[in-house]
Parts: sequence; structure tokens; C-alpha cells
Amino acid sequence: MKNFIKSIVFIIIFLIIFCCVFKVLWLGKTYVSFLIYDEPKNSSDIVYIGSSAVYTYFNPVLAYDLYGFTTCFCATGSQPFNAIKYLLKETQKYQNPELYIIDLATSIEDWDFFDEGAIRRTTDSMKFSKNRIDAINEILKYKGIDKKDYINYYFSFLRYHDIWRDITKENFTKNEYSYKGFILSPESSKNIYIDEFNWKDDIMEISAEKKQILMELIEYIKVNNLNVLFTIPIRDTNKADNAQLNYVTKILRENGFNVINFNTLEDFSVNYATDFYNTSHVNIYGATKYTLYLSKYLNDHYDLPNHNGDEAYNSWENEYVRFKQDFKALTKKDFNKILTKYSN
Repeated sequence: MKNFIKSIVFIIIFLIIFCCVFKVLWLGKTYVSFLIYDEPKNSSDIVYIGSSAVYTYFNPVLAYDLYGFTTCFCATGSQPFNAIKYLLKETQKYQNPELYIIDLATSIEDWDFFDEGAIRRTTDSMKFSKNRIDAINEILKYKGIDKKDYINYYFSFLRYHDIWRDITKENFTKNEYSYKGFILSPESSKNIYIDEFNWKDDIMEISAEKKQILMELIEYIKVNNLNVLFTIPIRDTNKADNAQLNYVTKILRENGFNVINFNTLEDFSVNYATDFYNTSHVNIYGATKYTLYLSKYLNDHYDLPNHNGDEAYNSWENEYVRFKQDFKALTKKDFNKILTKYSN
């Protein structure tokens, strides 16, 4: 009996270690900014949840330098919108923020948009728990995945068992272009010209399925008395997406939530010739403008602490210094001068 118990304990420990190593090996660093486990428990003033529009738009180390509040990301590329309820649950285990911010970029996407990689980036970023299982079950149900394949999502190494062939030392190193979750990369320091998109007031009802997901999220937020702000990033958006996001905004506002649509703000603007690195994401210059606006709004409208000068938060100051150094190395420009220009 003792040997049996020892064997079970060994298997459990092995699986835990294996899953942790596996997570390091396969999760793409460019598409995941999931830090609720990495920051000290209950140290985050804000948790920002959503897709790539979170970690490419908002720079938490700049916001910290300006106003002293900390922002933790729970973001993955093309994050399924019905995962957010479970990500809120997961966050509450490790952080107790004054405010949650939820990105609405994927709230109107059809299920074809969420491929296997998008689903796995989200669910594999979560620690193994009942909540993670529940998230997988819900996402795969809506996606229409056969139930016999669910186990490959519960234990992802069953899907990527041959990943060992592609291991490099980079799998075990910190993402050098991540600054408390914000991604500054050689790609995001460049720019392309995109056609200016004029936001319309048209409204198009979303599908019954999308509305159900939205209403369940709203109910969860209300039942748990969470303080939530919703954001819509500025980006090249087609007419149908524009109209559906207006519908989502209407529902949220009718339920008492604040929604900041960066496409409709009169006192916020970007340069479509210089501030994007692709049609869906701003570059570092657009992100700086976005961060300046949103961080000021947060400071003005919410009772957030200022940790500037607190030794317990030295890592935030150090990351901001590193960010400015790397910005100059990538762009040959002084970030302080960029900041002064955009602040005036």
C-alpha cells in the first residue's frame, strides 16, 4: 500500500513539473502576456484582460511612472471572449485589483476567428484547476469541438508531445521585449500607412450566441460586484464590426458600465501614417498616445494608489528605465522627447 501511495505521489509530482516545463516550452512569448501569477499576490491595482490589443496598446511601466499605479495583464492573442468570465475568476485567486479593464476587440468575432492556437494560448496560460477545466469546456462547446478531443486541451502535452525537437535556450529566457507585459519589439517600432477609418453610428445586432456570452459576463460582474471598465481599441475596422461593437457598447451602457471607444473620442487621435505597424495594431508611437490618454483617465476617474518611491515597487521603476533604453536602441530616438511632444 505504501509503495502504491508513493507511486501515485510520484506521478502527480511528475505531471505538475512536466506541465510547468511544457508551458515554458510551447507558449509563444509574442502572443501571451499573462502575468497574474508572476506579480506578488494582491499587488496589482488594475488587471487588464483581453487580446493583443492589451499588450500592444497599453504600456504599464509608462503609466506607473506617470501616476504610480500598477497594471497587470491577463492577455493572449485572439483571446476567445467567453474565456473572460473564467479569467476574472482566475484573477480573483491571485490579485485583488481596484479595477478590471476588459478589451472588447474580440467580442463580435465569429468562432472561425478563434483557431486552435488562440484557444490554447488562453487555456494553457491558466494554472491547472477546475476553473481552467470549466473554461476549456465552455470554449470548446461553442467552438464545436468533439468531446473526445477535450482531453488534449486539458493536458496539452498530449497534443504537442514532439515539441522537444524544437527546444532552444530562448524557451527558458525572459522575453527581452516585455516590460511588465507590454510588448516592444523590432516589428512594433516600425510603421505602415493605413487608410483612416471613420467610425459610424450604425448599429447591428450581434448573434444570439454572442449576446448570451456577453450577458453571462455582465451577470458575473454584477453578482461579484466587480469594478469594470470596457475599452475598444482604435484600429482599422470594417463596417459590420463597427456596427456590432456599437451594439455591444449600447448593451453595456444600458447595464451601467463605462465604455471607452478610442475610435470616437474627440480629444484622442492617432496618425494613420505613422502610428500603426499593421492594420490591427498601433506601434510604439500609437501605444504611447493610447497609454497617455488612458492612464490619465484612470488617474482622474478612479481612486488608485500612487506607489512611486515605494521600494517594494522598485521593479516597476527598473523596467521603465530598461524600456527607455531599449526604445532608444531600437528607434535611435529619446523616449523622453517623444513623451514631451505627445504630452503638449
